Amino acid sequence: MMFTRAWRNVYKYHLPCSKSRLAALHFTKYNFLQLYHRRSAVGLYSIEVMSLPKVLIAIYLFDSAYGYHQNVLDFCSTVMDADRSDGGCTCIGRTGKSGSPGPRGRKGVKGDKGDEFDASRLMSQLNVLKNKVERMEKIPEVALHYCLMGMKSGAIPDSSISSSTDHNVIHAAKFARLDMDSAVGAWCPRTTTVGQWIQVDLGSSQLINATITQGRADPGGVPYWVKTYKVACGITEANLSMIREGGRDKIFQGNSGATRKVIGWFPEPMTCRYVRLYPQTWERFMCLRMDILQANCP
Repeated sequence: MMFTRAWRNVYKYHLPCSKSRLAALHFTKYNFLQLYHRRSAVGLYSIEVMSLPKVLIAIYLFDSAYGYHQNVLDFCSTVMDADRSDGGCTCIGRTGKSGSPGPRGRKGVKGDKGDEFDASRLMSQLNVLKNKVERMEKIPEVALHYCLMGMKSGAIPDSSISSSTDHNVIHAAKFARLDMDSAVGAWCPRTTTVGQWIQVDLGSSQLINATITQGRADPGGVPYWVKTYKVACGITEANLSMIREGGRDKIFQGNSGATRKVIGWFPEPMTCRYVRLYPQTWERFMCLRMDILQANCP
């Protein structure tokens, strides 16, 4: 009984060989020793009944070794040492349980010191956001009539509205008035290339703080609108300067549809007479309607 139980323990050990063969010893209830040879990497095995001398050697080694070997692994190794015809094998048991965690590693190197906290810069950024929110709350849709500079109302004459080019007579700059729906209700340039512009002359220097845009009004046609744009302004046409934010030209968010109005706030109020819009991206074609907002809007 002890003999059979010991051989069952031996069978648990895998014997990886130098020729990529897998062997295992097994003692069945009929006392046959069988040697399993790996024939391929996909797990195909053949069985070879061991010769009588090998059987006798194995039984002898078991009788003589099991009494003084401390464990089955030692016994397995002793049996395999009797025959090295396969190029040499070693007995390896099943993977044991993980041991206890090792000691904690040494403390890492201290990192570089970060930037100093700048409370004044943070407060400045918060104030900018606060001012933007306040301005948006002051100018709901119903109050735009009191803040617009004259494109919608007609206070700005057609002669004060100019552009780099016009697509045709019904897409001239004078049709770029906010909410205009006569003709096709928009200015569109001859070509849709970055660098085209539309300009408004306010007649005198004014304190302004935003522009407002719409897309092309043509209910029966294809909708067009400007997605993003830049703004330049100045006292004279010769000294127009791009409105900047964060050290670069500010990109104003335009429209996502043809009719909804979108306000583009300046980082701070600007004193200007000439206001020029440069479309940067657009939907299908570069077309827009617009107006300008006063900085002292009630």
